[in-house]
Amino acid sequence: MAVTTATGLFERALGEEWTQLHPKIRKRYGLVTDDDRTAIGRGQMTRLSRGAIALPVLWFGTTQNFLFPEGGDDVPFEIRSDAFVDARGYEALTLRRQFQTDPVRRFDDTMRWNPERNCITDFFGTDGRIVADIHLSVEDGGLAIRLGDQWIRVGNRYVPFPEPLTADATLQDWYDDHAGRFRVAATVTNPLAGHIFGYQGTFDNDWQEADGSRLTDSTLRSVQLPSSSGSSGSLDSSGSPGASR
Repeated sequence: MAVTTATGLFERALGEEWTQLHPKIRKRYGLVTDDDRTAIGRGQMTRLSRGAIALPVLWFGTTQNFLFPEGGDDVPFEIRSDAFVDARGYEALTLRRQFQTDPVRRFDDTMRWNPERNCITDFFGTDGRIVADIHLSVEDGGLAIRLGDQWIRVGNRYVPFPEPLTADATLQDWYDDHAGRFRVAATVTNPLAGHIFGYQGTFDNDWQEADGSRLTDSTLRSVQLPSSSGSSGSLDSSGSPGASR
């Protein structure tokens, strides 16, 4: 069944809380496919940080356009947000960040609605081998995101991360009326390694016509999602969104 009224991914996840977001945040994150445009944020990371113990993991992340080991202050960056419709008919998002470190690094993720788990499933990196639930809330008009259950994806199988290897991650995205800019802050920690990765920055948002490269990997549009038990789900008719909420 096709979606009859488009509901953006973040709006679906937040439900009634959606209206509590700052209007600038709603406009930026309310992106849907029929808008046929890309949100482009450009600004500076006032601080990029990483933990020394986590460097091997961060180096591995560079092979997936996920995490990276470089740090620094006042690092220019860009984030491109594109909407697409997944194989179940839900609105979804691709976020591609590019940091002007030396060398230039990327951090990609693809977000889809998971009706079985009633949350967003995030596929990290270009091909989405690292997967996690993410949970959204509103804090003082800003968007707050926290990481939930985590897996390694092997084909359509989801292997849970052992507890000592899981990450605790939070991201905050809000609009600063005084500065007239968006602000973002993120931190990733681990029970064993402590601080893994983090950033703080500001950016301005612009729009451009969407092109054909809305996904980093086209298979992520239809790959099966983890179910309530953590295994792969199925693409039956019950998974269709039908009309917007």
